[in-house]
Amino acid sequence: MAIPFIEYRLPNGSQHPCSIERPFDVEALAANFMRAGGRFECEILRTGQVSLTAVAEVDGEAQDIDIEIVRNGPDVGPAVDKLVRRVSAYVVPA
Repeated sequence: MAIPFIEYRLPNGSQHPCSIERPFDVEALAANFMRAGGRFECEILRTGQVSLTAVAEVDGEAQDIDIEIVRNGPDVGPAVDKLVRRVSAYVVPA
């Protein structure tokens, strides 16, 4: 199972589903975050960098709760891992 992201594309921010393959343990943490209502979003910035965000409901509205900005290319995967590990702390065990 890859981690699903909503990708916002230039020039108008149109939304497209995409996914990023990561190791099983990271994908499991991401699945827990999504089961708790979170989601992941990404976009390539005009600088050529990639913005990776974790979104969750805070005070009744969807908000970015964490972000990674990384150079596009092989650095994206490790940045996804860091983001997912950080936001897994937001998930309250059942």
